[in-house]
Amino acid sequence: MKKLILFLIIPVTFLMFTSCDTSDDPITPDQEGNIFVSSNPAGAQIWLDGSNTFKTTADTIKNINEGVHSITLKLQDYRDTTFSISVIAEQTSVVSNVTLISNIITTLFGPVKIYETTGTSANQPSGLDLSTGLAYGVSSAQNGLVDIYYSSAGFLVQSADLYPNLIRETDFFVSSATNLFDGLDSPLRNTGTWTDNIGDRENNYVFLYDHDGNYSKLKIVNWGGGVIGEPAWVEVQWYYNSTLLDNRF
Repeated sequence: MKKLILFLIIPVTFLMFTSCDTSDDPITPDQEGNIFVSSNPAGAQIWLDGSNTFKTTADTIKNINEGVHSITLKLQDYRDTTFSISVIAEQTSVVSNVTLISNIITTLFGPVKIYETTGTSANQPSGLDLSTGLAYGVSSAQNGLVDIYYSSAGFLVQSADLYPNLIRETDFFVSSATNLFDGLDSPLRNTGTWTDNIGDRENNYVFLYDHDGNYSKLKIVNWGGGVIGEPAWVEVQWYYNSTLLDNRF
């Protein structure tokens, strides 16, 4: 009888020991945290590890696994901005006021003075190369670079192809605004009313579409001369967009 009881105790004891084996414990769940992101300007899409979260800055992405993650901010007219951030369990990682960089490539030129075509000397150039901001005479060796010039006939700032033997054509669109720095974009060349000149006392800024397919935004900022010993002149200032067919400013 004692032997029988002993045989019964041994299996029970074995079961007790095997039930204490921790190798069968449930796997500890992943630890999670949050990320708060804001940007300047606001409203950028927030992408997490290559996937759109469908949230925009400023906002919080919740329940992210602990570890290092990649954030990309996307906003129209701005370059994508990507950075890494560490997430700690039960904490919110904060990235504030990420500065987004515009993808509009413009150069501000001027003021540059150009003179009327009549009665000017070699050092009183009447034409402009919009892409470089340099002034050239319409009769100079560099006249093939001229996009627009100041004509004594009617005292107009006009397209270079209106001068004898020059071929570069520039179209003008007169805006209804005066502040060159207002950030407004140009209408497309195939919309609205475009001409080949403006008067030398035009107060509003004008949009230009040049021979190469680049847009500019130009304003006459000063004028003078027109007296004995000093030909008439205008000073112009303009933005030049170096990206072909890009009308943004």
